[in-house]
Amino acid sequence: MGFPWGREAVVTSQRQMTMSKSRNKMALYPRQRGAIVIMITVAMFAILAMGALALDGGHLLLNKARLQNAVDAAALSGAVTLERGYDHALAREEGLATFASALAAQDFSELNAEINTSSLNYAAEAVSPQITMEFSHRPDPFIPVLDDTAQYVRVTVRDVSLSNFFAQVMGFDKRVSASAVAGPSTSTPQCSTDLLPMMVCADSLSEENFGYPLNKMMAMKISSDQNSPIGPGNFQLIRLGDNTGAADIRDAMAGESANDEYCFGYDGLNATEQVETEPGNTVGPVAQGLNTRMGVWNGPVNPTDHPQDWDTCVGAPLDVDGEGNITDEEGNPIAIPDGVTDYYAYMGDYYHHGFYNSVEGHRCDQVTDGSVSFVENSVSTSPGMEKRREFSIVVADCGTGNNNGQNSLPFVGFACFYLMQEVLQKGNDAFVIGEFLGDCTNDAGGVSETPNSTNGPYRIVLFHDPVSEDS
Repeated sequence: MGFPWGREAVVTSQRQMTMSKSRNKMALYPRQRGAIVIMITVAMFAILAMGALALDGGHLLLNKARLQNAVDAAALSGAVTLERGYDHALAREEGLATFASALAAQDFSELNAEINTSSLNYAAEAVSPQITMEFSHRPDPFIPVLDDTAQYVRVTVRDVSLSNFFAQVMGFDKRVSASAVAGPSTSTPQCSTDLLPMMVCADSLSEENFGYPLNKMMAMKISSDQNSPIGPGNFQLIRLGDNTGAADIRDAMAGESANDEYCFGYDGLNATEQVETEPGNTVGPVAQGLNTRMGVWNGPVNPTDHPQDWDTCVGAPLDVDGEGNITDEEGNPIAIPDGVTDYYAYMGDYYHHGFYNSVEGHRCDQVTDGSVSFVENSVSTSPGMEKRREFSIVVADCGTGNNNGQNSLPFVGFACFYLMQEVLQKGNDAFVIGEFLGDCTNDAGGVSETPNSTNGPYRIVLFHDPVSEDS
């Protein structure tokens, strides 16, 4: 027989032990709660600090970019003013007028409020306490000089205060500065690709398009019984680079050097403003090379290496008279197509309604009576390439044409042409007839960042300012 009170005593003892342990654990809880509060506070402060840094940093970078754009515009404006022949004082005035105009935009209101452009001294480099505008003979190193012939401009704007959001809490004050250098580039190279080794003489050196009317049909190679405007023995062929002789002329006419770039005016080292003529008639190679563009392969050319144009359609046959004028088959002069469809002109036939026939999937059908119909979404059966009938040639100043044999002529520019039909070969003569599309001299010019005193075309450009990583 047991004791009833014994079980109760054991249970009571266990409860007392459990409560004792609970009191011991609870004694630790206040310390743990205090540590968590501290950690949360530190974390929240770090998050707020990062948010403040992002907000103020983004605001700083945005206004830095805006100030740089305004300073770039001021430097370019000042350099253009100098290029037009005005002095440094007027360059400062024009440049800073452009700067003030940029600041007047709504997005620039904060910068405008912090930069005083109401009282500027255009006679001094320190135009205001915040703004300087200096001039140098070179962009790098930029050495400020007072010489009026200095053509490179540096505009610097310093210590522009910005609004602070949380920046002061972090212990810094937001300010931005910017500088820019502008001036003439080196001479712009006059370069062209798919350049054929032929040339035409400029009709006028003072008029647009070399004095030629647009869409004029021209003979770009004269016959042996015509007086050459270049001189006896020349048939308007030229030397491209190191190319000489009939084989090189054939290859160039066929387009083997289409991706090669030929430059005149400035080659990076020396002025090369002369066009070297290539004496001789060279009838066969000219016809063999150019006619590949029209789908005719004779001699050492083939369709794989020398594809035709996708569009090889031609209109009524054209001829050239003894004076070099374009005529019809009866010898009647033809000046400009003027929309006459008989001659399959560039505008309206080869290129019309906003697209080229000279692309895969678009071609024309030629019928026996000479008429042409356009067929869309049809594919030529021969291998083709787009725009093979478009090319550029050199325009030169032929002067009096009193030189014999090979000689040099001043380079004027590049003219773009459209090949009207196959090259006509009559005995010892070959006529190349093209439609003049315009002056394409500046279509592929590049600019070097290294200034140079070489004469020739140039642009007003921005240069890296050695004292500013952001310019």
